[in-house]
Amino acid sequence: MDSTIGRDRPPVRPGVTHDAVLVVPGIMGTELYEAATGRMLWGMHKVAEYAARWDLGNGMDALALTDDERAGRLGRVVPGRLLRTPAWMPLTDGFEPYTPLVKGLRKAVVHPAAVDEFGYDWRLPVEYNARLLADRIDQHLTAWRAHPDCRAARAAAPDQRPARMVLVAHSMGGLVTAALGLIPGALDDVRAVLTVGTPFHGAVKATEILNSGRGMLGLPAKNLSRLARTLPGVHDLLPSYRCLDTGDDVVALTPGDVEAIGGDRELGEQAFRLHARLDEVELPGHRIVEGTAQHTTQSLRIRDGVVEARHVGYDRHDDGELLRDEIGRLVEYDHGGDGTVFRYSTTHRDVETYPVAQQHAALAVTGSVLDFARGVLTGHRRGAHLGGTDIGLDTPDRVPAGTPFEVVARTEQAPDRVSCLVEDAGAQMLQNPVRKPLLTPVPGEDAMLSARVLLDDPGLYRVKVGAGGDPVTRLVMVG
Repeated sequence: MDSTIGRDRPPVRPGVTHDAVLVVPGIMGTELYEAATGRMLWGMHKVAEYAARWDLGNGMDALALTDDERAGRLGRVVPGRLLRTPAWMPLTDGFEPYTPLVKGLRKAVVHPAAVDEFGYDWRLPVEYNARLLADRIDQHLTAWRAHPDCRAARAAAPDQRPARMVLVAHSMGGLVTAALGLIPGALDDVRAVLTVGTPFHGAVKATEILNSGRGMLGLPAKNLSRLARTLPGVHDLLPSYRCLDTGDDVVALTPGDVEAIGGDRELGEQAFRLHARLDEVELPGHRIVEGTAQHTTQSLRIRDGVVEARHVGYDRHDDGELLRDEIGRLVEYDHGGDGTVFRYSTTHRDVETYPVAQQHAALAVTGSVLDFARGVLTGHRRGAHLGGTDIGLDTPDRVPAGTPFEVVARTEQAPDRVSCLVEDAGAQMLQNPVRKPLLTPVPGEDAMLSARVLLDDPGLYRVKVGAGGDPVTRLVMVG
């Protein structure tokens, strides 16, 4: 064989971009600190601290918005980095760190410095944080364009265009990104936007959080609702679509409804106005990843000030009238979602959506989503097929140590093809103890498997269920 063959060929260029990237996290995805003392208020490195703080009488009151902060006198609390360790609060599936997302994106740029993080105070209004994001885009893009690797890559690019910005946003971060469209010129240098699990039309989960203090859910949930009622960021996640089942109709929430369930009337009114304005924003190069196949609250009823969250939604005729059966009753559908965001709430204008069976917290760090994001950056591929195997996963969000709990998987796959793994989410990878409970069919239930799990040590655990593709994951606090 001639050893000289191929010597004159140019080296194979990896699929990378010379554009800049900013990762915009979701609510509670940024560490927060008390400015005066440096005390960490959110983002604790020991996951057991979360359960301990929520169980205290004053819970997380240090995070509540003060009268001064609501009046615009800010600075008491300052944001830090994006989450580096898992986090947890009641009524949620926890919060996964964004480290895998940042590392994955750095594989698709000419130098790691091209990728940066936008940490923000998620307690504050979406529009406030959008103004900070606009400034950060200018700062990061200016610095990256001056970087030697950016200049060299631009010179080698076919069109030799200046570097532009790509925004990768998870959850509420997508609303902050969309609010850039309300700021003249803020999107001029943005080439593409990827939103992952963003509730463009809000989430019923926000009403549950605001209302949890009125139920019998215990001290942690009451502490959460007391905190949430002060936070514009939580109100900005309220559902703006027709979700309130009145018995013979389905209507949109009003500020009065928000107040009736324990929220802040003024913050609710501001949130609904924001959603109406964001509906008109067109994001450049927008792609949407939506979570599917998980039990997700899609509508609600209000009885004596208490929210009854429902895992069903409704559908409409082309003229907007709700579908009804032959005797006039509303027809209900389980449209699913990512466990937090109703799947059709992630839609925005006429942008195509890409489904992946996954829980909300894990969407942004799922392997196929990372591959898809890299494809958005390079333009060389769209990424792996995101549909995958539709597995729904249900676990409690919190259990006492030493008390068995059920892991339930909903799937059409044969039981011998479905695996379950439970790992300590707070442990280092090499020290991470793993359990592999056996999933077996649930008697009398089609396409449903379950496993019984017993964990004696307190901590935050990650439950993974898969059938050959990306596993569906949930975080469970054992307290």
